[in-house]
Amino acid sequence: MNKRLLATLITLFIIVIGAGIAIFLIKGYSFSSEQGRLVGTGIISATSLPTGASVYIDGHLTTATDTIISSLSPKSYSVKVTKEGFIPWEKTVEVREGLVTEVKAHLFPAIPTIYPLTYNGVVNPTLSTDGKQLAFAVPLTNEPHNRQKGGIWVWTFESGPIAFARGAQPHQIVTSTSDLDFSKAILRFSPDSSQILISLANSNYLLPVGSKTTVEDLRDVTPTIDTLLKSWEEDQKTKHLARLEIIKDQNIKNVASGSASLQWSPDETKFLVGKKVYDFGTLSESPLATPKEYDLPDALSYSWLPTSSHIILIQAENSKDKEPKKIVICEFNGLNCVVLYSGIFSEKSVFSWPDASRLMLVTSFNTPTASAPNLFGINLK
Repeated sequence: MNKRLLATLITLFIIVIGAGIAIFLIKGYSFSSEQGRLVGTGIISATSLPTGASVYIDGHLTTATDTIISSLSPKSYSVKVTKEGFIPWEKTVEVREGLVTEVKAHLFPAIPTIYPLTYNGVVNPTLSTDGKQLAFAVPLTNEPHNRQKGGIWVWTFESGPIAFARGAQPHQIVTSTSDLDFSKAILRFSPDSSQILISLANSNYLLPVGSKTTVEDLRDVTPTIDTLLKSWEEDQKTKHLARLEIIKDQNIKNVASGSASLQWSPDETKFLVGKKVYDFGTLSESPLATPKEYDLPDALSYSWLPTSSHIILIQAENSKDKEPKKIVICEFNGLNCVVLYSGIFSEKSVFSWPDASRLMLVTSFNTPTASAPNLFGINLK
């Protein structure tokens, strides 16, 4: 009886020890022959867009995305993600004992596809407040088949596959005449992006973006323009003050409130002032009391990609040049910068599709049939 009890106790002891070792192994611990004990390890979770990319750890091909790389000793690792036809992604990551380190690589095409989106010329492109519409003017022309194309057009962006997005077309909201040439107008969207203020000479017209207005139905709102603009400014100020509430550090709040170049990321977890990014963490976590700060490379201008993880930089060829020559996309921490386009274009005429599937820019080609500035698309996926 005693022998049977002893055997049972020994068996239970072995099971408990085995279960304990199994739990430790599942948690990322491994046995070190040098130390003669279980040593804590870490995990890298590697994902990429597009998927199916190769993952190199310290120069060694390890696996493909999307996957988990376990049993890694706690230290710094050089991670490189590659896929044929895309620009490689690299980063040094810190693996800690018992923790999962996330690696999210956004790969951009090595040779982006560039294609025309408009053919009749584009003047003064203006992005809506919500970033989902683009207004622009088409110049007047004497060509009979294009005579009615002159005026203000609005392109409502649609998310979806690239082929579907290309099929979406802008619509005309007002036609120019010999007396009212809207290609010379200044355009401004309302705070809710439902209306456009068209300022031409000494007149101002407020038009809905969803329908076409005839010249005969135009109503000059100049007598009430000051009241209108004041209400728009008050609306924007209210939204700005609400965003500032996330900032607990008074010094950082002063930086944000006092900057004319402040740009919040679309998910409102970060903001950009000049060339510096302030990161408050993710939406699923409590905002950081003191945000992390990152410096971006020098550029003529900066704007957020809708993903909130990347920033579009418009750069000159060199520090002395003031003409835009390159469109560069960097991660918000200033790493993995890639050149997507080099050429002549306006620095204020580069926009992103809301799902970040492509960029749009206004440029022209030095040929007789393509010399007028038009909208062109650059695929990012």
